[in-house]
Amino acid sequence: MKKYIISFLSAALVSAAFSAVSFADSSTVPTRLESLADLTQSIGASSGWQTKNNIRARVYTDATSYGPGSKNINVTIDKSTVGAADYQIYVWSQTSSGSTISDIYGTIGTSSITHSIPISRLLPVNSQGTFTVMLKVFQYGNPDGWLGDWETSSFSVVRTN
Repeated sequence: MKKYIISFLSAALVSAAFSAVSFADSSTVPTRLESLADLTQSIGASSGWQTKNNIRARVYTDATSYGPGSKNINVTIDKSTVGAADYQIYVWSQTSSGSTISDIYGTIGTSSITHSIPISRLLPVNSQGTFTVMLKVFQYGNPDGWLGDWETSSFSVVRTN
């Protein structure tokens, strides 16, 4: 009877270990590196980690609102999958008072890239708006090879100076 219980418990532990490893290898579970990055960086409006066409990425701002006196919006993009990809960032207004900028582009590997966007490029003095950031990812060296879009939640911006 003891041997049977020990064998049963051993089999259950091995099965649980394999299940845990399978779950940990799942693409929906953040890696330890991704979790560490979340703890060390201030994340505002975010797309969250998403996988599209085998590209695991996210885009986020450093705050969910930018009040009077704020000068810049810091937009960070992260990609955790291997290989280079080209990207373009759009900052667009959900209100009619702001403008859209889309001249931010480059190539990303697996390192984070942060762009600092002057609020003065988005809004005139003494105005406010609601904005969203969209990250468009393309195959490396192929501007027609669109792979997906990642979009942040909306955030508010007030410009007084």
